[in-house]
Amino acid sequence: MSQAVTANIADRTMGLAYAIAARHAIKPEFDRADALVDVGLSSLDLVNLMVAVEAEFDIMIPPASLTPKNFYSIETIARMVESVRGPGA
Repeated sequence: MSQAVTANIADRTMGLAYAIAARHAIKPEFDRADALVDVGLSSLDLVNLMVAVEAEFDIMIPPASLTPKNFYSIETIARMVESVRGPGA
């Protein structure tokens, strides 16, 4: 996939993460590579982010992809979404 597609997915995922963080009055300033747990997202927030990502990109994340490594940061989520969507998506 192109870097433009990756950037688009990362931007959309970042928006989802900010919306979830805003529910808890967290105002994190974070980058795509930062660990989401380090910026204040709880495990429940990450589950909510997973559900939001599935809805945003109209995908079903397979159980094998539901790993802490894939939900470490916005970048890792974007790469996982690209992988789940496959080529040509």
